[in-house]
Amino acid sequence: ALLARNAGAPAAYSSGSMIASASPNKAAAVSLVARRGVSASFEPRVPAVSRDPTPLDSAAKVTALSPDVSSMFSAAATPPASEGTALFPPQQLESAAAAPPLLQPDPTLALGKQSMLKLISLWFVYRACGNTALVQMAPRILKAFERLHLSWLSNAVIRRTFFAWFCAGEKEREIVHTMRYLKESGIGSILDYSAEADISEDGAAASASARAQANVKADALAKEYFHGMHMASQVPHAFAAIKITGLADPEVLYRLSMPYRPLRAAFEAADHDKDGRIDFAQFKNVVLPAMPGGSRVASASGIFSMVDANNNDGLVDWVDIQMALGMDNPLARPLYLRTTTGGGIDEYGAIESDIEDYERMISRARAVVQQAANKGVRAMVDAEHTYFQPMIDHVALVMQREFNAPADSASPSTLVFNTYQMYRADSYQRMADDYERSQREGWHFAVKLVRGAYMELERERATKLGYPSPINATLEATHDCYNRGVRFLMDRIANAQRAAATAEEAMTPTLFVATHNNESVERALQLVRSLQIDTANEPVMFGQLLGMQDATSYALARENLPIYKYVPYGSLDEVLPYLIRRAQENSAVADSILKESSFVLREISRRAFGSGRKDSSVSSTSSL
Repeated sequence: ALLARNAGAPAAYSSGSMIASASPNKAAAVSLVARRGVSASFEPRVPAVSRDPTPLDSAAKVTALSPDVSSMFSAAATPPASEGTALFPPQQLESAAAAPPLLQPDPTLALGKQSMLKLISLWFVYRACGNTALVQMAPRILKAFERLHLSWLSNAVIRRTFFAWFCAGEKEREIVHTMRYLKESGIGSILDYSAEADISEDGAAASASARAQANVKADALAKEYFHGMHMASQVPHAFAAIKITGLADPEVLYRLSMPYRPLRAAFEAADHDKDGRIDFAQFKNVVLPAMPGGSRVASASGIFSMVDANNNDGLVDWVDIQMALGMDNPLARPLYLRTTTGGGIDEYGAIESDIEDYERMISRARAVVQQAANKGVRAMVDAEHTYFQPMIDHVALVMQREFNAPADSASPSTLVFNTYQMYRADSYQRMADDYERSQREGWHFAVKLVRGAYMELERERATKLGYPSPINATLEATHDCYNRGVRFLMDRIANAQRAAATAEEAMTPTLFVATHNNESVERALQLVRSLQIDTANEPVMFGQLLGMQDATSYALARENLPIYKYVPYGSLDEVLPYLIRRAQENSAVADSILKESSFVLREISRRAFGSGRKDSSVSSTSSL
């Protein structure tokens, strides 16, 4: 109704649907994108052909082709290929900003529900976040309190301010209470156990005892995710977030992720004519040697036949390689293992025990997602650091293939969501490749788009280790990447809905627009309207973090649009890294935070002294 009203045209609508029936004029809609020959000016590197809609069972298919796996491999060493840089097409977006705004964020909608004590605490939080110097010093200040045995004091302050505002709590009762409180205002929840993990500084392979301890910890975290599914199920239509680093030792994820960038760079180098496909000679001479175990391959033609099995035309693209040479294919796993050189063992690639730990990780992920399915909860895989993100993406894709069944299946069609951090220079292409894979394998593509949460760490690590930063060079480039990702998926949602309306087979993707940037929210709403997307089944949703950009969240809820809050929980010690990142992200947009604090102060003044008025206008342009 909101979209129809602002469009100046009548629309039929029903309860729970933003648009059930829109203007009959289809001329303005984007035409269906043919599977072959997608415009090179829009997405030149997106594979254009969905060559086999049948889901691929790589292991079964390859076993028939190559019964003797060991014959493909011999001992040798291979140097890693150089890192490549993803190429992106030029931006082609309509200017949503030119249209009248569809949403008017109103800070009083959220602030009016808070007690005076909470408002004072919130004002303190915003003012602290707006002090960039204080936020940057926060980790050192906390360490100083710890050395002085005064952590009890710093923890008490944090618990009553940052923790109280950005986290739901530690106990089930208070966590579920927060979720129900949001639901009463029309806001759903994404429950997030916010314990975070990272690799060690030295990056050395763990001892047997350390490995055993890591697996015990992963089993315990899997049980905590089970508990999270239970809590999320107590509020209808909730999500629960999963961090794959909680289901395996991050060092294992790091080693298994190592080949991704060299392999992608090798594929780009082998693709001389830039048509997105390579032949056997290019695969054998350029791509295969980029894998840690590539030099041990005795039968390159056997490996190539695995990759080309989907079409068998002598040409393969990047999606073919991903589908056939992933860790879920047991026949491809030797390619990930390190080689022995004259000077010892090369540190590029995985070690033998990583294969077993990979199997354990997949089993834990499968059990957690099955628990989500049993409880009627949707699972959202979080994005994390770039240096083990390839394996996180891999696990998410495996779970999506298993659980995001076609619409005619008895199971929910969009149970598992993956997350893409669009501040990464390669994010748009990775997302487009994964969408193409979903079309070939026959499952629903469900994605959450964010700008990103680890920018400072990623840049510092890149500088320290001497490799190009994976982050976009400018904020404008990140905005552009985010907007293009939203447009890419909106187009395909609209196309799939039109195909379904004409009884054509369609696999509708699902988009979760997670942003604190009001311009991005506005662009998405304008696209929903212009592409005439029916949101009755929530193919497009919106989300913000608990305690951030509440004016936008409550305005979306007021208009009955699908809006969710990320609801972190856990003990203070576990969520402290999360809270520090929240403060750092807020300090990066100090002007926006100061504006937020002024709204809080105005509400405090109005209640205390009866002065001021309720200001219902806000135009935050946070970069988050």
